[in-house]
Amino acid sequence: MTKELCNDFKNDVLFNYLLRDDLDSDCSFMLKLFIENILNIKYEHVTVLNSEQDMIYDVKVKTDNGDIIDFEMQNSAFSKEHYYHFYTYGSALLVSQVEEGKEYLETINPVYQIIFIDDIDEDNLKLIDTYRSADADGNIEKHNLITRSYVQLPYINNIKKEKGLKEMTEIELAIYILKNGIDDEVDALTNSKVVKIMKKKLEMFNEDEHLRDMYYKRGANEF
Repeated sequence: MTKELCNDFKNDVLFNYLLRDDLDSDCSFMLKLFIENILNIKYEHVTVLNSEQDMIYDVKVKTDNGDIIDFEMQNSAFSKEHYYHFYTYGSALLVSQVEEGKEYLETINPVYQIIFIDDIDEDNLKLIDTYRSADADGNIEKHNLITRSYVQLPYINNIKKEKGLKEMTEIELAIYILKNGIDDEVDALTNSKVVKIMKKKLEMFNEDEHLRDMYYKRGANEF
């Protein structure tokens, strides 16, 4: 039986394929789109830190100014266990930079987590929900080193209802496709660079039988 074509960017394997190659101009464009619009960080170049053995799960990059940015897709709902995972993983990324015999200022750079999750925190009804260490008055701690942004994927459908796909920004379109895949309405947006890139990456992905097998195995393991 022939497997259906892959179209769910919430699957770790396809999500990883979209971002993991810093030498690919399309991956670089998508990385820049997410980093600049979600984190408001400007940079010239990023280096992907994942090895080939890290094909599934998160995508880690380092900017030319030393910032560490981790992208993670969670095709699931918020839970206490997930929050513990996010906290500890962010801390682990920070600790992993420590080098014996060197001062912290020599080796430690800020860590940013971008977590795409297929759920909405009912107490924070927004597309992008960002957290940093702060005091009781909301003042960000000096030299804060961990910033965590949740991209609440289902919320993009509220934005679509309000403004329609044709009026969405490129970052909104990218998030919409992450949530919903590429349908006929998205396919009709021929002037969008995001749509062109994500369609191209999807077509290339579906031409690779090994990647498709990984996609379906990963999907089966999620249930």
